[in-house]
Amino acid sequence: MTAIKFPILFLIAFLVGSDEFLLGPILAPIGNDLGVPPERVTLFIAAYALPLALLAPAAGFLSDRYGRLSVLLPATAIVAVASILTGFAASFGWALAMRVLTGVGSAGMLPIAFAMAADEGDQSARGISFVMGGLTTGIMISPGLGAFVSDLWSWRAAFILLGAAALVTVLPALVLWRSNKPVAHGEVPASRSRVLVPGAVGALCGMFFGIGGAVGVYSLVGERLRDVLILDTQQIGLVYVGFGVLSVAGNALAPGAIRRIGGARQTMRLAIGAVVLCVVAVFALPNPSLPSIGLALAVWALLGGIGAPALQAHIARLSAARRGTLMALGSSALNLGVALAATLAGEAYLHGSGWVALLGAVLLTIAVVALARPREPGPAPSG
Repeated sequence: MTAIKFPILFLIAFLVGSDEFLLGPILAPIGNDLGVPPERVTLFIAAYALPLALLAPAAGFLSDRYGRLSVLLPATAIVAVASILTGFAASFGWALAMRVLTGVGSAGMLPIAFAMAADEGDQSARGISFVMGGLTTGIMISPGLGAFVSDLWSWRAAFILLGAAALVTVLPALVLWRSNKPVAHGEVPASRSRVLVPGAVGALCGMFFGIGGAVGVYSLVGERLRDVLILDTQQIGLVYVGFGVLSVAGNALAPGAIRRIGGARQTMRLAIGAVVLCVVAVFALPNPSLPSIGLALAVWALLGGIGAPALQAHIARLSAARRGTLMALGSSALNLGVALAATLAGEAYLHGSGWVALLGAVLLTIAVVALARPREPGPAPSG
């Protein structure tokens, strides 16, 4: 069953990554067709991300109670239908409403895919790396794929094809249905066990400040390359492709790194600590050369690709009974962290790239501190 499950979970994560980053190059065609400025089309992003962040914890809780597939299959079907209807939208308001519905469905896809991978016991690190690899691959190729399909047919075709891919993914996922069951383990039922177990707050802070902070700061890399190296859009695009390829390679290396370093939490702390140096090298060095920035970005991509699934694996091991809820909370923390860090990084860049380096260093250092080993609870007071 594992041999079938991991590729399906890869596809689920790929769809979420593609959906979230498809819009980048096709804002203008959408705006022109629907009669709104391209700047307004960015509301599609918020319309998708907000319900995803807000509803993911509820989806995780339901998956702990009623089984992963009870949430994942209908959620994927919702994304399929909503994406197809987005492609047939006759007005901006209708398209925006469909993006909200897509976000609702996505809340029950990626967090649940991570939880299903984490349920695999000894194979959990490998499964989580599969899911993270699917997400990274979708993020990496969807902007170019969306632009290609839009140029060949229209932006509508891009959303219709995405929805059709989600619909097709539901079919092989049905073979997993016999494994659909509540996954609470141990003596405490999921409905009564604690969610914020020791280490949970630190792990969620790691998601918010660490991965969210790194991704938010990364959104300014293109502008930095344009300003200091005078690269054109095509050259910057190639840099992004290279970053994505190395991130996927890091995802694949994560299980081995976790074994060698001696734990998922320690792996994430080491990776994010090293990424701090990369952020400073990219944004703070005066008059950097292409080789120096290229090396810093390569290390950033590889270590980030290792650290992200390591943190997911750490969260998965905190509580078997609340695994779905915790991983969904992690997904929400990540999305909110990206939104905050990207906003702050944009404002900081207006005052100089050094401020972006300082912001990134502060956010990532908070994550490293938050992921320190949690204190063991002391003995209960006597008497």
